[in-house]
Amino acid sequence: MSRFLPDRFPAPSKPRPVSGGIKAQSKRGAFGERWWSKRWIGVLEGFELGARLRRGRAYARQGQVIDIAIEPQGVSARVQGSRKVPYAVRIEVTPLRAAQWRRVADNIVQTPRFVAMLLNGEMPEDIEDAFQAAHCTLFPQSIADVSTECSCPDWSNPCKHVAAVYYL
Repeated sequence: MSRFLPDRFPAPSKPRPVSGGIKAQSKRGAFGERWWSKRWIGVLEGFELGARLRRGRAYARQGQVIDIAIEPQGVSARVQGSRKVPYAVRIEVTPLRAAQWRRVADNIVQTPRFVAMLLNGEMPEDIEDAFQAAHCTLFPQSIADVSTECSCPDWSNPCKHVAAVYYL
């Protein structure tokens, strides 16, 4: 008989229900309606982060994210887990340097369609071309470009709370 018995590990905990939490629009299947949200998810899933993303998807669909704040330096959120107090989540992506932003802006203004769409609140599907021409990227290239923090006791990065915010 194995000395590593499965009953020595606690059963996975269930999150506390949240009233009015932010839920993903999809109940199953793919996340994201717009090209850039699909691209963001594709980039993250390409980092092969494993089961944490799957658990985060479930949290996002269940509405475990209480709130999200988009700030200049990143994203802050509160996510309800199995404990009474929600966990504080922080996500930051390595920002472009000022010189990179200038090159990107120069590339964008050379394409009137980009300017018109951006002024209309739309993200052109080929806007990444302006970033590539400036020798930088719109989305993270590796998980090292994404910095995360969560107040939960889970040592994994990302934990399911961070992953839930990724999906929203």
